[in-house]
Amino acid sequence: MSDYSRLLTKMAELGAIEGEYRSLTNTYTPAVSVGQGDTYTFTRDINPISDTKTPLVIRPGEDYGEFWKYIGKIDPVSGSDINTNSQKCWNMAANDPRLFQKVAYTGIGGTNTGQLDWDNRCYGLAPDAPADASYSTTSPGYSSMVGGGTTNGNNIYTKLGITNTADTVNIAKASKIYDLQLRVDSLTRDIAASSGAGINTELRTLLGSAADSSQLITRINQYMNEGSSDISGNYYLMDKRKEMNNVYAEINGQTTLRARKYKFIFYIVAAIIIIIGYASYTSKLPLLEQVNTIKSYVGWGWWTNWWVITIVAIVFILSSFGWDMKGTILMVIRYLTDSEFWTGQLWWVGVTFMLLIMIFFYASFKSFFMEFDSGIKSIQSNLDGGGDSE
Repeated sequence: MSDYSRLLTKMAELGAIEGEYRSLTNTYTPAVSVGQGDTYTFTRDINPISDTKTPLVIRPGEDYGEFWKYIGKIDPVSGSDINTNSQKCWNMAANDPRLFQKVAYTGIGGTNTGQLDWDNRCYGLAPDAPADASYSTTSPGYSSMVGGGTTNGNNIYTKLGITNTADTVNIAKASKIYDLQLRVDSLTRDIAASSGAGINTELRTLLGSAADSSQLITRINQYMNEGSSDISGNYYLMDKRKEMNNVYAEINGQTTLRARKYKFIFYIVAAIIIIIGYASYTSKLPLLEQVNTIKSYVGWGWWTNWWVITIVAIVFILSSFGWDMKGTILMVIRYLTDSEFWTGQLWWVGVTFMLLIMIFFYASFKSFFMEFDSGIKSIQSNLDGGGDSE
């Protein structure tokens, strides 16, 4: 599946969950507090999250146990008290996409002696928590809050629309908001990752300007619907750029392979030069005599000798293999053992290849055996006493 297809798939999924998400967020709205205790019942100096005066074991900022979920830290203003900070804590829990049946505030600065990091923390109790997950530990400075209050006395959770703990249907629906929120966030990130650079910039602008998830979904869908032609155009340019990048990468790769391959020849030449240089250095003959000796030994027609041609051909064959000689040999074996190579449409390639090899070896070894035969006859003639004499 292409990037564009994945983008369209995720856009379709985002559109599919929009209706359900919007319905749930409109039905189960946050039980936000405007005045002290209007949507919740406030109990002072009670620590509901542990059976000790100050929660122990974990670090503040993490979920406490299995059912107490960390919501955030209160940033108190100058002169604020436990009532004001508790109201802030309740509103943080109400605006959280998760559903809570109880909220705990861990006290103003200095409440947790020796563990100041626990001050001004806000925790919420999950809706499926058992009764023994909540405590009534006396702890000065702490507070415990449950839904209710003066204007919404029938509400018992941080979301309006749930009236009692037995209302499992509404509890399940309200709890689903958090899962949908996670999926919306995931789809938003995936859509941004699957889009081009220009689209990413505009999506980041949308993410920064959206106040909540419902508004975010509306903005993304509006943007996707209005800018579908722009997306297609951007993807066309992206595909072209990818093709060009692939071409450049292929050229660079081939250049690198050639450079590595012909290093093989350089190493052979360097080794020959080192050997000849060492032999010349250790020889007792002067340099000019060494040159004359080599010239008299090799002769001017040395390049026509069969062994010179053979060595040059072998060196070029090995240099074409490069360092991946094993892979090349296996490739040759696969071709030679493939019937299509001999009987298929490229049969003439195989036949021509074999003829060239036969001609090469025939010409090379014929000259070799001719020289060898003449040498043997010369030796035999000398042994028989038939050599030249003065």
